[in-house]
Amino acid sequence: MKLNSFRFKIGLLNLLLSGGVLLIFGLFFMSVISRIGYERIDRELRVLADLQARRPFPQSGRLDYFEESLRNLHGKDAKKQFVIKVTSPLGAPMYFSSCWPSVLADHKLPALEPAGNTDVPYEEHLLPLRLPLLLDGYLPRHGPLLRMHIRGPVFSTITIDRGRWRVVGIGNEDENIFIAMNLAVFDAEVQRFRYAFFIAMPLALLFLLCGGWLIANRALGPVKIIAGTARNITAKGLDRRIPKTDADKEFAGLIDVINGMLDGLEKNFQQAVRFSADAAHELKTPLTILQGQLERALNEAAPGSEVQQRNGELLEEVQRLVAITRKLLLLAHADSGRMRLALAPFEFSSALESISEDVGIMAPGLILEREIVPRLHVMADADLMNQVLHNLITNAIKYNRKEGWIRCVLQKEENTLRFTIANSGEEIPQADADKVFDRFYRVNKSRDREIDGVGLGLSLAREIVLAHKGELVLDSSRNGITTFILRLPLCSQPVV
Repeated sequence: MKLNSFRFKIGLLNLLLSGGVLLIFGLFFMSVISRIGYERIDRELRVLADLQARRPFPQSGRLDYFEESLRNLHGKDAKKQFVIKVTSPLGAPMYFSSCWPSVLADHKLPALEPAGNTDVPYEEHLLPLRLPLLLDGYLPRHGPLLRMHIRGPVFSTITIDRGRWRVVGIGNEDENIFIAMNLAVFDAEVQRFRYAFFIAMPLALLFLLCGGWLIANRALGPVKIIAGTARNITAKGLDRRIPKTDADKEFAGLIDVINGMLDGLEKNFQQAVRFSADAAHELKTPLTILQGQLERALNEAAPGSEVQQRNGELLEEVQRLVAITRKLLLLAHADSGRMRLALAPFEFSSALESISEDVGIMAPGLILEREIVPRLHVMADADLMNQVLHNLITNAIKYNRKEGWIRCVLQKEENTLRFTIANSGEEIPQADADKVFDRFYRVNKSRDREIDGVGLGLSLAREIVLAHKGELVLDSSRNGITTFILRLPLCSQPVV
């Protein structure tokens, strides 16, 4: 997964936003659950404490019966969950449960106001439905509860070694009542919820990440189509267009713009190709006539005269123009996909042997090294393939150094012919390595007139090779050695 991928960024952004919202909501929900739990516990403790604070009965039997009622409601673990302690308004112990934790020291209990300062009326809506069970046996069945001077309630949470307790303190004129509830069960429930949340959180984030990735992948589907179509658009395939399919409105507009641009490019390119082909074709006839006239004038001029010398120079320039015109015509046909190939079995090995022998004539000062596997055949147009070999050989000669060398290696690689031609000489700069096949491009501009050619040989050779379903590449140019590699598919059947 690439970090600079737009799809990855969309998925990550979705993860951060949704994950952040989910985390904030989860933390808020846990705080709400905790607050509601405390409110429920406080409400229950207040009801229990308020009932005891308003009883006018002696405390001994009343409180014993109260604890017995709690055991009936909560089972045998009630002693571990609820405990009660009663003191006088001055703090003297009057009653406490047998399982009252000794670590709950008096100074940790909620502090009540002095007696006689507060009068809190009884609130009937605080009584839960189970109160008749608690009060059955000693609560008057008719008439309201007595109005008494009540202090509190006051709540506090006390943390000790064995857990946490929620304590309510309430008092009347005669006593202070403290009821504590063990928060172990409540804390366990909250902890289970936290565990569930933190277990579900990574799964939810993974789901969000996958969801964001799928959404981004689906949203970028038209971009893939655009990129795939654009990748296949070449000079020979300008008629390709991007299909609209079911793209969204924004992408549909972009596709229309790109298709419109391609329409204009195809039209302009076809006009340029047609102009090049027509111009090259129209120049052939006058150049041929001019060449013939100059050859006749050259033959009629006195040997060694100034006229003969001038006509010879003009003839060389005309022949150069004829060669350029012929190459431009071939390139125009290649651009338009109308290069005619007279395919037939072509013995590449013997053609290379024949052309390489001319190196001694064209450049007698160069050393030629040959390693040619015999009888390698390809399906090719003989004239065009000979022109490719001629262009590669002459290119190696022109850009060689004095007393340099040329190495030709022809070998077979499975079903492919591989021809490697290397020569000593000036290196091609790395910045120019991708431009050597451009038309009219020459590496050393200062030597344009010293070296014959106009920069069309390699470009034409590659177009011919591509038309034969092969490839021609610059392999390397370093340490004073420049190497080109030509690959062509071999004949599927041996040639007899």
